[in-house]
Amino acid sequence: MYNKAILEKIGLFDENFFAYMEDVDLSYRAKINGYKNIFCTDSVVYHIGSATSGSRYNKFKVKLAARNNVWTVYKNFPIPQKILNFIFLFLGFLIKYLFFVKKGFGKTYLEGIKEGLKTRNKINKVKFSKKNTKNYFKIEWKLIVNAVKFLKK
Repeated sequence: MYNKAILEKIGLFDENFFAYMEDVDLSYRAKINGYKNIFCTDSVVYHIGSATSGSRYNKFKVKLAARNNVWTVYKNFPIPQKILNFIFLFLGFLIKYLFFVKKGFGKTYLEGIKEGLKTRNKINKVKFSKKNTKNYFKIEWKLIVNAVKFLKK
C-alpha cells in the first residue's frame, strides 16, 4: 500500500505495462525517490495468480512479462546502473530464455524481449536526479547483497 502523497510524487501504475512487472516498476520508482518498501506480515491479500492471462504459462503472459522486464530496466535504471549490471541482466534474460525453451515458450519469450527493445521509447524514463544518487547506490548495494545471498544457496 502506498500513501497518496508518495503516489502523487512518483506517479501511479504505468498503464503501458498493463499487467506483469507494473508492481515492480512502481516499487522501483519509490526506492529511487528514497522511500522504503516494507513487508507487512499482518497484511492479508487475496490475489488470483495469473487471472489476467488464465494460466501460469501461456504465450500472452510470457511475451508480455518479457517485454515488461525490458521496459522496467529501460525506464528505471540510469545508464551507469545498466552498464554495471549488464552481465547480470544478460544472464538473467538468458536463464529465463532457457527456462521457457523447456516449457515450449522460448520463441515467445524472445518475441517479448524484441518487442520490449523496439518499443522502449514509448515508455517515459525516470529522469535522473543528482539528489537521488544516494538512493541509486542503496539500490545497487541491495542488488549486490541479494545476488550474493542467492548464489550462496
